[in-house]
Amino acid sequence: MLGCFNEHFIVSGLLFDSLNTSHQNHPKGNSHDHSGVSNSFSFKPLSVSEVHKALTLLDIRKSAGPDNLEPYFLQLASDFIAPPLTYLFNLSLDTNEIPLIWKSAFVFPLLKGGDPTVLNNYRPISKLSVLAKVMETLVNEQLKEFLTINNILSNFQSGFRKKHSTTTAALKVVNDFIDSLDKKQHCAALFIDLSKAFDTVDHAILKQRLLSVGLSEHTVCWFDNYLSGRSQCVQADGLTSSPLSISKGVPQGSVLGPLLFILYINNLDQNVSNANFHFYADDTVIYCSASTPNQALCQLQLAFDTVQRTLFDLKLVLNDDKTKLMLFSNAKSKSRNLLPITTSQGSEIESVSQFKYLGILIDDSLSFKPHIQQLVKKLKLKLGFYFRNKSCFSFEAKRRLVAATFLSVLDYGDVIYMNASITSLKLLDTVYHGALRFITNFRALTHHCSLYDRVGWSALSTRRLNHWYIFIYKAILGLLPPYLQSYIEKKSTGRYCLRSEDLLLLSVPQVWTELGKGAFKYAAPCTWNQLQNVLNLKDPVSLVDFKLLLNNMEATQIGSRCYD
Repeated sequence: MLGCFNEHFIVSGLLFDSLNTSHQNHPKGNSHDHSGVSNSFSFKPLSVSEVHKALTLLDIRKSAGPDNLEPYFLQLASDFIAPPLTYLFNLSLDTNEIPLIWKSAFVFPLLKGGDPTVLNNYRPISKLSVLAKVMETLVNEQLKEFLTINNILSNFQSGFRKKHSTTTAALKVVNDFIDSLDKKQHCAALFIDLSKAFDTVDHAILKQRLLSVGLSEHTVCWFDNYLSGRSQCVQADGLTSSPLSISKGVPQGSVLGPLLFILYINNLDQNVSNANFHFYADDTVIYCSASTPNQALCQLQLAFDTVQRTLFDLKLVLNDDKTKLMLFSNAKSKSRNLLPITTSQGSEIESVSQFKYLGILIDDSLSFKPHIQQLVKKLKLKLGFYFRNKSCFSFEAKRRLVAATFLSVLDYGDVIYMNASITSLKLLDTVYHGALRFITNFRALTHHCSLYDRVGWSALSTRRLNHWYIFIYKAILGLLPPYLQSYIEKKSTGRYCLRSEDLLLLSVPQVWTELGKGAFKYAAPCTWNQLQNVLNLKDPVSLVDFKLLLNNMEATQIGSRCYD
């Protein structure tokens, strides 16, 4: 049975070849223009201090991989093993040779859901050698620095990058949707899903891509060795399958894999001028705006055709069933006779009224009501578990449990939907108060202020508002991606010297509708200027000091939407 799992996981990487038997491998690595790259990239020798630091940062909760070396042991012995490991790592970079044990993996099949007898319902969870991941971490830092300095990665790729996150990506996309509707336009968006994207990366094309962005031939030879000769075996219930060779994909569970993948698809938006793109690793959304729905759909189809050709060249497979179309429109009634969006094989992409993008359920009216309702449903299930087992926990244990497993769910992406209707947001208050009652054992009719005082937490609206203030301030400090940073401009001074002009105020763009006020480009500077009525900051302070300022003030007095 384990052998069947292993063969299934290996064969999934050959998906493109099985669907396109006549396709010839013509690497397209040189098609992307990086003429601005001044120098080729070569590895710098690693220092003992770098290796020592990487060892001390190991997660000791993780178990050993194929090399049977425990992270806890390596961390304890870091002072002694850092020098010989540094020599070993540098020898690998010089000779382009990586030990075979570092290229093997243990894979554990994890049921995603559905019928447990169907192999396709399992996700492979890979465990690699710890020392291999230590070396990859150091190599990854050097490569990321080169890509950042030379601005090689797409400005709209948010995956695995400093200052970027799923929240910044979703906020940018939602901002653009709102902006289109505010301008009385129609916006058509295509959420693209790729089948086994990381597993189907073609090594020959990837090597050409690495050369095209400026890596030296010697360095690419190291990556060639890193990708080749890899193997995996499946483990479950104390049993281990025979190893099988891996010929496709970037290594699952590796440190370098995500960065290599986003380099692989870095030119996906090339030759498309009539559409906007946003990427989070393999999660891709394309969207177009126009004065009529069919104009937007027509532009989107042209962009999609170009993208499909690029995907074919990259040997990546579009998942027709999971790729979805959404139309955002101000029209009160649904337009008829809309143009379909079709794949190169003639399949029509399904049009939906809502889609979960990076964990946020986006609806076509941008109300976020379905997202909040789904969130409440999920949290009520957690509450049920809490109350059924409340006798098992002390007050402090319950407080920590809720903070770790409940608040984290409430906090995720709250700056994206914070402009939802008060009616919708109050639904979240209900489950939040339920969690506080679980912690305190207070009765159902206890006023929520008593709950806040006992637990020592603020109202949910205050918590959400503080997250929003901190997010905006990160933009002011330059700690957000350029695609959000561009909306933050200091307000220019007027002809007359006013006291308010000494304050750190932001320029607020004009919007035309109430919906438009929910766009980041408007809401962020507007909220900040309101906050300045209380803070009166003339010069930026550190992020830590700013958080202290928020803690020392009553946030509900600042926000215009507090309803507690």
